Amino acid sequence: MSLTRRGLIGSAAALPFMARPASAARNVLRLGVGNSPTHLDPMFTTIGDEYIYDNLVFNGLTRMRADLGIVPDLAEKWTYSQDLKQWTFHLRRGVKFHNGRELVADDVTAMFKRLLDPATAAPSRSNYTMIEHMSSPDAYTVIFNLSFAYGGFADIMSDRQVKITPRDLVAQLATKPIGTGPFMFQSYTPGDRMVLAKNPNYFEAGLPLLEGVELRIIPEMSVKIAALRAGDIDIVWQIPLDQVKPLSADPKLRVDSVATGSWDAAIMNNINPPFNDVRVRRAFNIAVDKRDVVELTLFGEGVPTISPIPPTSPFYAKDIVIPKADPAASRKLLAEAGHPDGLKIQLIVPVGRPVRERLGVTLQQLAGPGGFDISVQRVPFSSYDAEVSGKAPFYIDGYFARPTVDTSTYEFLHSNGSWNERLWHYSNAAVDKALDAARETGDAEKEKADYIAMQQALNADPCGFFAYSVNYACAYRQWVENVRTHPMQWFDLRHATIG
Repeated sequence: MSLTRRGLIGSAAALPFMARPASAARNVLRLGVGNSPTHLDPMFTTIGDEYIYDNLVFNGLTRMRADLGIVPDLAEKWTYSQDLKQWTFHLRRGVKFHNGRELVADDVTAMFKRLLDPATAAPSRSNYTMIEHMSSPDAYTVIFNLSFAYGGFADIMSDRQVKITPRDLVAQLATKPIGTGPFMFQSYTPGDRMVLAKNPNYFEAGLPLLEGVELRIIPEMSVKIAALRAGDIDIVWQIPLDQVKPLSADPKLRVDSVATGSWDAAIMNNINPPFNDVRVRRAFNIAVDKRDVVELTLFGEGVPTISPIPPTSPFYAKDIVIPKADPAASRKLLAEAGHPDGLKIQLIVPVGRPVRERLGVTLQQLAGPGGFDISVQRVPFSSYDAEVSGKAPFYIDGYFARPTVDTSTYEFLHSNGSWNERLWHYSNAAVDKALDAARETGDAEKEKADYIAMQQALNADPCGFFAYSVNYACAYRQWVENVRTHPMQWFDLRHATIG
């Protein structure tokens, strides 16, 4: 049976009066990012700046387009069994790693064996534990046998950390990475830049059009924006949302702000007081109007949501009404939960994450009339794993969009989910049942009904406070053409040009 994609949810021309950038002479695009990549082995990348690199230097079996459609990448086609438990991927022939060796099926199976080995401690391992067995009957065919039916298996092959790397060069990936992507790693100086060169043997004939890409590491956003305005860099990744309107007014620039499935939330620990009482969680959800949160925190660049499923997705439960703030009803629920005089609570926010810091302050202000007396404590984001995640009663956190609804929800909301254990310790039998059913069907309509049922159960018994699905915005010089802002926060620069 052939795979059909179940859907989840331009570039301006260069202005004629503009001088060509100096970089155009050598056709190298300069992209401003904020952080030095920590990992060069794609299996261990965890931050947005690293994901950009992943998608320029490496390929997966499938690729996710900017419209979130799944298309072939290293696999030219794939099929699946009627029960959705066996998936067969047919590799392109003649694809070369950057060192000239041909990619074959053994490279694919070796990469997934390494990913699934608990000793590897790969961050994304939990998304692929349904893989029970792999085989390669020939050099260009890989068969995955799954422990349970999984309709989105080809979709998750497009994700960031499952790029195919050479099986015989694993030891050097952390320092001298080799992939099959349109650009080849040349050098990396932490705190300064990463230099990538065009792959002259890329498997898509004639691509890429650029001669190279430089990831310029500039921590201060104001410095990045000044460099963009001056023409010293060509793109700024993930501009602050309060800069969308000002930068859009600059005729030398182009700004794309796109809806995403990335979200921020007020995380509530469901196993410890006071949030072990669903009435307290419900009270907070009606104490605050999420529309006000979007305006005050995101400057309008986002939309309220009720779960990790964004309102742009066809799986979003559109019939669930996001309530307006009702302080009286909130105080009534708090009183029923044993807090007749309201509730004093500390909210932890991550230092260095300005949007999430702003969200915490916004909630502090908006929740007061509903009976929540919130004090804000700032903790370095680097300390979250050790001191905050899964431990603190109440804190702000958020997550990048995942490639499927299942990977966006199951690990975060199922009682056995790995992220649930690190967040709210939430348990709801109806939510579990719906999530289990959704991942095991290949019927899009049945899947949609399951996810709507999940959201209805979650709305009645909230795990925390999902504030919004946040927009993702990038700013470009007008001379950068044929690049579209990708809602997964990476770049496809195969067709990019500098006009």
